[in-house]
Amino acid sequence: MPTSPDGADGGAGVQWQSNIVRKVLDAVEKVVMVAAVISLGVIVLTVVWQVVARYVTSQSTAWAPELSQTAFVWTALLAIPLGVRSGRHMLVDIWRSRPERLQKTMFTVASLVVLVICGTLVVHGVEMLGTSFQRSLPSLGISSGWQMLAVPVGFGLSFLFQLEVLVRRFVAPRTVEVDPAEQAL
Repeated sequence: MPTSPDGADGGAGVQWQSNIVRKVLDAVEKVVMVAAVISLGVIVLTVVWQVVARYVTSQSTAWAPELSQTAFVWTALLAIPLGVRSGRHMLVDIWRSRPERLQKTMFTVASLVVLVICGTLVVHGVEMLGTSFQRSLPSLGISSGWQMLAVPVGFGLSFLFQLEVLVRRFVAPRTVEVDPAEQAL
């Protein structure tokens, strides 16, 4: 049974499929990065607006704190998966000088712990959405569920990216990025 567009079979098919997965995850990463940057921009603009409004008009806006808080939650929880995918979120230098087999074992254990934590936060985050969407952010006039949605989205993406990094660590270890600060060590 063909596994690639050119009808090839076997190892080439696996590589073709992994290239597709990598391209899809690269695209997801770019979307997450853009969303995080936009969210950070919302924080900056909202806080600047609040300061200007307070000192120029001597009145503050009621919606600015809730909007900046919501944007902050989304920025933080979108930044976590970006750090996970780039290998900058979880570094333990103590294992660098140890044998490769021990490094892989410790990396696997740490990755599994991260996967369990992310999975747990996704499940509980989804469970909390029902309650959260019943409450509102009064000054914005929207449901607080939109703020809470960042938890399952952010940790779902973190789970996905950590799983990718774990698989790449064994299938193609050279593709797992190393923090530039570590390269000097």
